[in-house]
Amino acid sequence: MFWTVFHNLKSPENAGILVRAHVAFGGAQIIVVGNEPWILKRRAQAFSRHLERLCEFIHCPDDDAFFAWCAKAEAQPVAIEIATPPTFLKDYKFRSRPALVVGNEGAGLPQSFLGRCDAIVTVPQFGPVPCLNTAVAGCLAMYEMLRNEHVTRQIRGDAYIVNEEEVRPLMSSRLTCA
Repeated sequence: MFWTVFHNLKSPENAGILVRAHVAFGGAQIIVVGNEPWILKRRAQAFSRHLERLCEFIHCPDDDAFFAWCAKAEAQPVAIEIATPPTFLKDYKFRSRPALVVGNEGAGLPQSFLGRCDAIVTVPQFGPVPCLNTAVAGCLAMYEMLRNEHVTRQIRGDAYIVNEEEVRPLMSSRLTCA
């Protein structure tokens, strides 16, 4: 079980990509920290392929509400961020209930937030780019976290087989941190 956390995310395209990966990797709820929760409109839906209808979103208005939610859910907040010294993604051992946190596309995650996380995990880079796109980093973290899991879903042609009952919409329910 894992959660994906959008911390003050701004780009609808990044949100859409992360929603699609979150559903594909079998995540639980998506936690939105900060301003009003995402209302995934046309720009985001082009990237999510309307998969937000299968998600339950939880809105935490601020960092304190998010960390209170983590304590209640027994979730371990794991920030995906460039850190010094780094704990590289391939070296990090995810525990059973991670909440993968991706930050704002321009500002990243604030130091005050990072100091409260259980871990800060860095995606290694090898080329002349200062940082990865937040959606790319989040997707890589989801993959790395689950890459040793046994794949049971069957493939037909060029797609995984999805049963009808799996895609019954939740109508994208939205809850608020209490």
